[in-house]
Amino acid sequence: MRPLAAGLVLVLVATAAAAAPQPTAGRGETPAAREQARLCERLGAEEGLAACRAALDLGIGPERRGPVREILARRLVALERWDELVDLLRENVRLDPRNAAAWERLGLVQLFGLGQPAEAIGALEEAARLAPADASPRLGLGLALQAGNRPKEAVAAIEEALRLDPTALDGRPAARAVLDAARRGETWP
Repeated sequence: MRPLAAGLVLVLVATAAAAAPQPTAGRGETPAAREQARLCERLGAEEGLAACRAALDLGIGPERRGPVREILARRLVALERWDELVDLLRENVRLDPRNAAAWERLGLVQLFGLGQPAEAIGALEEAARLAPADASPRLGLGLALQAGNRPKEAVAAIEEALRLDPTALDGRPAARAVLDAARRGETWP
């Protein structure tokens, strides 16, 4: 993955895991789970990733579950382990299927992390359905539609995003280029 795409995905999912609702465990938090959560924060790369997963598996308390999941998401991005990140984001959607932001993040990682526009379109359509006044999921949907070689639909989605927020393309030259290419019926990039 290009560094720009990895950076974009990191920005988009940085708080994805924390935004997901956290199930309340039927058991109390164990000292082992607390220790793994501490290691999750302090260790780097693979070791930290393993500690984050262990903390979640051992039943870290609900108040720390979100931050541990956020660190886990960041580690997966840093390691470019997109399939695993998609699994984490799918779990967020499963935990709260009415959370538009969770659907949007899932779709954006499917698009930019895995290069799977067909899968991204479904998630982004759901995000747009759940957040009818939000331009962001429609912009992402437009990008996914264009990547899926559906330029007419891409134009419609991006124009809807602009109708909802006329500044949606401000500071986003690549998204503007996608719209221009879609209007010409061309692929981009």
